[in-house]
Amino acid sequence: MMKKLSILSLMLFSIPFQVLAQGTEEEHAREVAVNYWSYGLIASLVMLVSFLGLFLLTKRKVSTISVKNKENREKRKMIIARANIYKRFLIGASLLSIVLLVIINVTNGSGFLANRLDGTAQGDNSQEKVDFTHIHGLGYSSDGEEVYVPAHDGLRVFKNGEWTVPSVSEKHDYMGFSMFKDGFYSSGHPAPGSDLANPLGIIRSTDMGGNIEILDLYKEVDFHGMTVGYETEDIYVFNTSENSRMDKPGFYYSTDQTKTWNQAELQGLKGQAMALAAHPTKSGTVALGTKEGVYLSNDYGNNFQKLAVSNTVTAVSFDYQDNLLAATDSGKLKHINLATNEENELSIPDLGKDVITFVEQNPVKSDEFIFTTSKKDIYFSEDGGKTWNQSVNEGIAL
Repeated sequence: MMKKLSILSLMLFSIPFQVLAQGTEEEHAREVAVNYWSYGLIASLVMLVSFLGLFLLTKRKVSTISVKNKENREKRKMIIARANIYKRFLIGASLLSIVLLVIINVTNGSGFLANRLDGTAQGDNSQEKVDFTHIHGLGYSSDGEEVYVPAHDGLRVFKNGEWTVPSVSEKHDYMGFSMFKDGFYSSGHPAPGSDLANPLGIIRSTDMGGNIEILDLYKEVDFHGMTVGYETEDIYVFNTSENSRMDKPGFYYSTDQTKTWNQAELQGLKGQAMALAAHPTKSGTVALGTKEGVYLSNDYGNNFQKLAVSNTVTAVSFDYQDNLLAATDSGKLKHINLATNEENELSIPDLGKDVITFVEQNPVKSDEFIFTTSKKDIYFSEDGGKTWNQSVNEGIAL
């Protein structure tokens, strides 16, 4: 059994877990690049301040030297030459800082320069647009009044018909983001300049990012594939390599907030994993979307049953009436009755070549749904999926 499990794990996890718009390898590489450019910027700023200080000190010293005798004139000439060297280094450090700042803004796709490049801040008095560099998850608050989206540089929140950026001190890059009734669980990378180490491992917040509780695998793992039960707080993760808590790649779960981990056997599962979702209220129930369809387990992922959908599944989630939502690469959104395995198709806008990446039901208003797409569009429905209104277009709030 263990030999079969090891072979299956290698097959499923030899290629990193793919969740569209939740941290592709390209996005991850870009995030790492931004971090390195940020370190370079910090170093260049330190150089700039240092050479500025040296330049000012030498200039001040020059002004105090008398030129009445030859020895002082020679000494003054040497100090002026040294000041000119410091000046050249100061100019070089300034130019390097500017170049690195431009690179970071262009690579990151956000910030002061990017806003001006896309026309969102032109000196007029209009409100700046809320943008989404990436979309790494999706979830409702327990009262159903707010939607939270991790967007690479912190969270975006939708409330009373408007998207805003919460004013928390540190805007971390949350990956594997999962809302639960009292806040959220996540993984990912700390914000530039944060005291937190990279990667974050598994963290938890009950005040929407104001304070971060570090749970496990801090400084070791960035889980892109992670889900948490909304009320059960069961945690499921795709682990792609050996670490201090997991001795091999595989699908792991914890029922005690990471104190212990168990590896699931994944019997009956076929195809590379693309999406995952934990049941909000039933402990042990988890769904996986793969390139061969959608699969359901009622024993923490040890055994899976294939459901009606057979296309590549790009997003899955449970509603609060014990049904499953499954989006496919053909641009369809299926609603599956788990008791009968019957499915019906929700009417959604024509997405063209775009696909759904996350979908959720409001925990309080059963007729309200929201989904995101790989092109960073966001749609809401308030009538059970009959009609949809677009709220974000290609990463810009409307």
